[in-house]
Amino acid sequence: MCTSITLKTKNNQHLLARTMDFSFELEPEMAMMPRHYPMNFHFMEQPLADHYAILGLSKKLNTHFMADGVNEKGLSGATLYFEDYAHYISQDDIDENKIQLGPIEFLMYVLATCETIENIIELEKNVQIVDLFVDFIQRTPPLHWVFVDQSGRSIIIEPRTDGLRIFENNLGILANSPDYEWHLTNIRNYINLSQSSYGPKTIYGQEFKPFGQGSGTFGLPGDLTPPSRFVRALYSKLSTKLPDNPTDLVIAASHVLNSVDIPKGSVVTQRGTLDYTQYTSYLSLSDLAYYYRLYNSFEIVKCTFDYDRIDEDEIILY
Repeated sequence: MCTSITLKTKNNQHLLARTMDFSFELEPEMAMMPRHYPMNFHFMEQPLADHYAILGLSKKLNTHFMADGVNEKGLSGATLYFEDYAHYISQDDIDENKIQLGPIEFLMYVLATCETIENIIELEKNVQIVDLFVDFIQRTPPLHWVFVDQSGRSIIIEPRTDGLRIFENNLGILANSPDYEWHLTNIRNYINLSQSSYGPKTIYGQEFKPFGQGSGTFGLPGDLTPPSRFVRALYSKLSTKLPDNPTDLVIAASHVLNSVDIPKGSVVTQRGTLDYTQYTSYLSLSDLAYYYRLYNSFEIVKCTFDYDRIDEDEIILY
C-alpha cells in the first residue's frame, strides 16, 4: 500500500512525493550512491560501476535498494505495490538480447542510467522484468512504478500479461491495485466533488442549508483502500493552491499526503502485521533534494547530493 503524487510551483518547479506504506519493518537509511559505487543486479555478471549518482532512503538486503529516489540529472521515481496485477517474465523465458532486471531492481537501474522520461521509454524497449524472489518478504514483490523528470513529464509503468505498459501520468496520482486504467474509470464516480459548498435549497417551501462548509466534498471516500486513496489524493491535489517555491511545495505535498496517511493499527494484514505509513518522501527536482519524514517524527529532513564525494565508489550513509 502506497500513494504517490506529483506537484509543481507557480513557476513550474516539480516534485514527486509518496507515502511508503508497508507491513514489513524497513528501518531505512538515508544514502547517496556515488557515480562509481558498484551497483549489483542479479542477472548481470558484472556490477554497474559507472552511472548517475542517486539519493534516497535505502534498505540493506544483499545489497542496498531504494524504493524511491532522485538522481543527479533530476529524474525521480518511486516503486509502489501492485498486488494481483503485476506479471513478470519467467526465468525460463529470458530473451538474452535484452536487459534482465528483478522487480526491485528496475527503479535503481532506471535512475542509474536515465536522464529523462524519453530515455526511460527507449530503455523499456530493451528490458525484461523477470520474476525474482526476495528473501526479506518471502515472495516476488508485485510492483509498478512512477517516474518524473525535470520538465514535469511523468509516466507510470505497469508489468502486465502483455508486457510493460506505459501510461502518461497526466493526473499525477498513483496508488496500488487495480490497474491504472481502472482507477481512471473509477474517477467518473466522483466528478461531482467540488471545493465549493452547496447553497441552501428549498423543498416544498422549506429551506434546507448544509451543515457548515465542505458540503461539496460529500461522497469523498474516507477508507484506506487503494481506490479510495487514489480519489482522495486527486481531490486534495486539485484543491491545493500552487506554491511559490520548493520549500512551500514540500509543505503543500505533505498536506496532500496527510489525507492518505495510514496510522499504526488502522490496517492489519492477514499475517497479523501492521501495514502503516513508515515514511513519506518528497523528491524535489528543482533543487535536487530528497526530503523525508519518518513515522515517529513530524520533522521533515532535507538531504542533498554531496558533490565533494559524488565520484567515490562506496555508498555514503547520511
